Amino acid sequence: MSVKHRLPRIPASCPPGFLGRYTVQPGDTFFNIAQMFRVRLEALAANNPHIPNPNMIFPGDVLCVPGLIPYPSCVVLNSKVRLPFGAGGTAFINFAPQGGQSVNIVATLPQPSTFGDFDIYVGEILIPDVGGFGNQLFPTLQDPPNWSTRIDVPIVAQITPDSRIVVRPSNSITGASGPVILEGMFYVIGCQSNLI
Repeated sequence: MSVKHRLPRIPASCPPGFLGRYTVQPGDTFFNIAQMFRVRLEALAANNPHIPNPNMIFPGDVLCVPGLIPYPSCVVLNSKVRLPFGAGGTAFINFAPQGGQSVNIVATLPQPSTFGDFDIYVGEILIPDVGGFGNQLFPTLQDPPNWSTRIDVPIVAQITPDSRIVVRPSNSITGASGPVILEGMFYVIGCQSNLI
């Protein structure tokens, strides 16, 4: 069978600690994938027995990679305060462009001043026993706007089940933060994806 007509190799399940999934892209090798996820080459090979020869991987093959949650994962952000009709948000965890993990937050919200003396929104991921990482959300031109950001989690940190995503208004001048207005918790579930 030619490479063009070969079906991708997809694991039936992934072992504990390797619950993330990565779809092989053109030019990928086991070596550069191991480097991207900061894992030993031998560990990557051992946790992907559906690939009998690590020197022969093809675009579309799916590998189990280190992760305590499956990738991609998503969660609806629930309101913690009274919000206008149609307001809400989602968070999406996937692999970061430079390795590691990233969290994308998208929310439809009123202007931050709705909640007091605030002019921006800040999104954060709070990882148990590690701490929080955050970024400012930026608006679109619609009214009400969609607010969005991407948080790249440092490679030394690992998003775990029970990590929380929060969005709160903030004042960019004083640094004062308002109450959490949207919140979601990541569990060991995944999103629908056409990648695998």
